[in-house]
Amino acid sequence: MKSFLMALIPVCCLAVFVGCGETASDTVVTDAAEPAAPAVEVANTVCPIMGNEIDLTSLNEDTLVEWNGKKVAFCCPPCNEKWVALTDDERAEKLANPPSHGE
Repeated sequence: MKSFLMALIPVCCLAVFVGCGETASDTVVTDAAEPAAPAVEVANTVCPIMGNEIDLTSLNEDTLVEWNGKKVAFCCPPCNEKWVALTDDERAEKLANPPSHGE
């Protein structure tokens, strides 16, 4: 029995040092400071109605429309509603020259 225990001790020590086999290369580390990429490509980064910066990571069907083959983003759903009421000429002007924030 004593010889069995003497043989078992080195095996146990080896198991402690080896561990489960996970190495540093098995672990995936992500950089939390890296911003998320937008889900879609849009024609603008500033709301053409209010002039607010657009949070490209939170666009949805209420804040994104397709117009003349471009995806146009808005800061909020009411701006989308105002966009719909504009003529094509007014839309083109607003998209090319959005108002300053709060104008």
